[in-house]
Amino acid sequence: MENSEPLSALRISPTVRALGAALRGKRENVPECSQGNGDRISPEPEKLWFKESTAKNLRTRDFLSPTTVLGTLFADGQVPPAVISKVTALHGSGVLPMAAGEVTREGLRVRVDRAAAFRAVLAGGAADYLKPSRQNQGWVVINCPALHAKPDTPTPEMLTLGHLRSVLLSDHVGALLRKQGFAVSYCPTLPDNSKMVTFLQALGIDWPAAPTSWPTEEREEKILEALEKSPYREQDTDRGRRTSGGGGGSGAEEGEMEGALRVNLKRAFQEEGLLGYDPSIGTCTGASETQRADNDFPC
Repeated sequence: MENSEPLSALRISPTVRALGAALRGKRENVPECSQGNGDRISPEPEKLWFKESTAKNLRTRDFLSPTTVLGTLFADGQVPPAVISKVTALHGSGVLPMAAGEVTREGLRVRVDRAAAFRAVLAGGAADYLKPSRQNQGWVVINCPALHAKPDTPTPEMLTLGHLRSVLLSDHVGALLRKQGFAVSYCPTLPDNSKMVTFLQALGIDWPAAPTSWPTEEREEKILEALEKSPYREQDTDRGRRTSGGGGGSGAEEGEMEGALRVNLKRAFQEEGLLGYDPSIGTCTGASETQRADNDFPC
């Protein structure tokens, strides 16, 4: 029977959802959830499968449902042949075609029919894969330390290979985020008609620029005022507890500039329930360019 379902770009997310639905089936073999200790509880649908990413594992599998998951879904962890057949026969909008599936000691592993996937991509062209998301996913600020004034705006001659790599990655990540529906802003804004702007334009990078006469003091004052009123601003007592280590320290961190504000990003992300937080980031320091220059503080 001919499939009348419209073609759409192949994606990981719909494939994982389809794999989860095929594995769970109608849940005849799924143990009842119970509050008692020692009872097995069916895992959440999005946690049934893992997408492989390492070169070693990709030689033998693309998706894996671990034995621990199979043990919660089927008696003795034994996957019925009918379920395996259903998993390998997946089809649908955006679902990657499967080539084979088998149960190993690691779990149920499946391989994507890569030849069929490539044919589907090439037959439909790459336009669907380059379309930006219609839904606004949020806002992102990309900061490139290599372009910050220290204290003067860097010139192309001052860029090392590491600096250039940082700039190229910032531009590339911004382009990818825009295609996914994010609004992207870059920091810092460079002086218009500077050598650096001309150099970046020659590389195909459209970095934001502004006239050198454009006043920044008013914008800085508004930002610092907002940080001062932020509920996540760290007070002197908070800094003292963090830096003293129980030894009665002075409460000022080494290298901290006078008049700078510190915002607890970790607490802000946790209390606001924001996604994408990097746990290695604790606090950030807010200061004007004048304060940075006076204190010789790195950007």
